[in-house]
Amino acid sequence: MYDRGRPIPDEGLEKSKYTFTKQAVGMDQIDIHKKYCDTYREWIQSTQLNNIIGLDDFRFATFSMGTTESFDKFYVRHKDRQVKVLKGEYSYHHHATDIEYIEDSPLTEQDCVIISLPFADSGMEWQYHETMKRCTTLGIPVLVDCCWFGTCAGVTLDFSYPCIEDVVFALSKTFPVNKLRIGCRFSKRNNDGLSIYSEHGYLNFFTMNIGLQFIEKYDPDFIWRMYHLRQEHFCETNRVIPSAVVSLALGTDEKWEYLNRGGPFNRLCIADELAKYKYC
Repeated sequence: MYDRGRPIPDEGLEKSKYTFTKQAVGMDQIDIHKKYCDTYREWIQSTQLNNIIGLDDFRFATFSMGTTESFDKFYVRHKDRQVKVLKGEYSYHHHATDIEYIEDSPLTEQDCVIISLPFADSGMEWQYHETMKRCTTLGIPVLVDCCWFGTCAGVTLDFSYPCIEDVVFALSKTFPVNKLRIGCRFSKRNNDGLSIYSEHGYLNFFTMNIGLQFIEKYDPDFIWRMYHLRQEHFCETNRVIPSAVVSLALGTDEKWEYLNRGGPFNRLCIADELAKYKYC
């Protein structure tokens, strides 16, 4: 019941998806990539509820099929390094490549790191700055996964650390498009498979068009403003802790331990409950 991260099944957003999908039909051959990436960057930076630092340092932007496609390119680029993550990170890393946990194995110059902000296991910041400082000191390349952006408030997304190579966002947790895989990667370099796709227009303009319509209509704080009172009341009623991500909560009682993902948190995804909650 509260496992697996997903978007809030908002009725109005579902109607928008239907409308946007119809409007995108026949647009799959029209190259809107630059407009999409420019608009996505502006959308991120337009947040009034979070603080964005250093995104303009990442000059090269390209469409990514969710955040996951960018992970794959990062694995390949650093195939001679050991991928390390924090416990409780996105389980895809465990299945897709050979990982080690930072908590169990100290960082070395031979590593590369993927870290989520907000953190996948809590929806809050977790060991971010200390990890970035250590990676900068050791020259460890980092990808920052921001897939929960668009659902959060009070988070500082600081990309100013020199160790960060890529910052990747997706709409899968914000809007009901998780099966459409709509994301955007911002990079300091332009030298891998995603860059080649972009250069040759070998991209999914259909889903890109749907994503563009969503971010043109809804600002990045829309979901949090729409649902944060429901989150607060749900958490008070169920004696759990509200996360900075509006569709997540943290349980401290033993009854929530079945939701533990290997890290220090018992994370509840309350997306479905918020959609049907009648309190406000």
